[in-house]
Amino acid sequence: MMEVDLLVAKKRDKVTVLLDPGEYERFEAYCTQRGFKKSTLIARLIRDYLDSEHFQSQGSLPLGDQPRRET
Repeated sequence: MMEVDLLVAKKRDKVTVLLDPGEYERFEAYCTQRGFKKSTLIARLIRDYLDSEHFQSQGSLPLGDQPRRET
């Protein structure tokens, strides 16, 4: 019997973007002409912008996991 490795997609969070009708038409036309899915292009634009700003998110701190010391 052959073993098959299955790729499991990571859960992704959802973001809603509100655009004026003219902006939406322009964005939709761009995606159609360039062959992008809207969600893929938006995710890429966000990543590229955050990278250009050299923004890295800080991981969560374990402050709540430690017992408090009495003073």
